[in-house]
Amino acid sequence: MSIGDFFSVKWRICRDQAEAVRLYYKSPRFALLDLSFCLLSLISNPYRVCRKFLQKRGESDVYAYGETPYSTLEKIAKACEARPSDRWLELGSGRGKGCFWIAHFIGCETIGVEWIPSFIRTAHFLKNCFGTKNLSFQNQNMEEADFSKATIVYLYGTSFSDEMISSLVQKMEALPKGARVVSISYPLECGHLANAGSFPVLFPWGGTEAFLHHKI
Repeated sequence: MSIGDFFSVKWRICRDQAEAVRLYYKSPRFALLDLSFCLLSLISNPYRVCRKFLQKRGESDVYAYGETPYSTLEKIAKACEARPSDRWLELGSGRGKGCFWIAHFIGCETIGVEWIPSFIRTAHFLKNCFGTKNLSFQNQNMEEADFSKATIVYLYGTSFSDEMISSLVQKMEALPKGARVVSISYPLECGHLANAGSFPVLFPWGGTEAFLHHKI
């Protein structure tokens, strides 16, 4: 990443935070939660934590971490027609910011799957502090997740290998009929997922497409 790209991403992160304040801080409880994430990031930078974890594992791409802006997540939730009766499963939930947003503003049962232990500890700490009831986190590989009861799956796998995507798609055969799956940057090609179209979304690194699928 060039210096220009680095500062562009930093600017977009600041822009997304300002947008979060404008759109979602009308809820004092959520405002306090999000400010807690900001404070914790000063103590333990999530990008650095992820990079060190991936380096220890010998991964080739150690800069794979990213968080979905709340406004982008809201757009995804609307495209999925997410309701309180849904069961949202996020694959690669990081610190859990997006899961907290879904649990708070959509009100459905929300499950975050993440393999970095320190991110899970952060998520559990804040969940306990704020007493969020409809939210849980699992420290495991994505392929180990239980797809059988999820009605919405969010997959932000822009840096995943073809082998990883293929394995996850196979696991999604366990999804109930009618479940929705959203993938970022590319559609999922398989016989049990029907592509229902795409729509533009924004991330700190730039714009791309989100693809919506229905389980056949």
